[in-house]
Amino acid sequence: MSGVIYISVTSDVATDQRVLRTARTLHLSGRPVHIIGRLLPDSLPVSGLPFRITRFRMIFRRGFLFYACFHIRLFFFLLFRKKGFLLANDLDTLFPNFLVSRLRRWPLVYDSHEYFTGVPALRHRPRVRAFWKSIEKKTVPRVPVRITVNGSIAELYRREYGVHFNVVRNIPPLWEPGEKPTRAGLGLPGDAPLLVLQGTGINRDRGAEELVRCMVYLPDVYLLVIGGGEVLPR
Repeated sequence: MSGVIYISVTSDVATDQRVLRTARTLHLSGRPVHIIGRLLPDSLPVSGLPFRITRFRMIFRRGFLFYACFHIRLFFFLLFRKKGFLLANDLDTLFPNFLVSRLRRWPLVYDSHEYFTGVPALRHRPRVRAFWKSIEKKTVPRVPVRITVNGSIAELYRREYGVHFNVVRNIPPLWEPGEKPTRAGLGLPGDAPLLVLQGTGINRDRGAEELVRCMVYLPDVYLLVIGGGEVLPR
């Protein structure tokens, strides 16, 4: 089957390195790729990439209304595309992709970047977790191809639904740096030990807060944070 590979994600495409690596890999295989994501007020521009990107401007930025609006827009956007493949990233894009795959008989791949219903953000929100769990139960066992980031998550899904997940690890590509940043350029002492926290999802309940508080016990060590996330202002 020929056609465009439509990659859906609710994150900001500009900083979602896993999605961009997936798109580049598919592009190098000779397939046209189209990413659909969201546009935030502080989103970085995306240009110079060898594939198409569409980012939705959303009135609501989080919560039920955000997901409801995003799902409706994504469903109708995909429904009227030319024939292709669907790749849903995480559970929060799977339902509209699943509906379109059934209506138009398109192949669908589900890429689970994490054990979605077990993330800390849902730990104390039983109603929200139950909502996502109901979507997971109705869709995941019926998706023909499933991938995730490690064997432990694949095993959780196998125990729960009796289905197989292929493992595709989230590993950066090998690259040769150009001009390297220096300690002096970063305003850091030349001999002090460094701890580096890096990522585009430095969010609540993922260890960043505890790491900062622990630095009081390491007075001669510097913590260098590279990336972004919702917890940084705190």
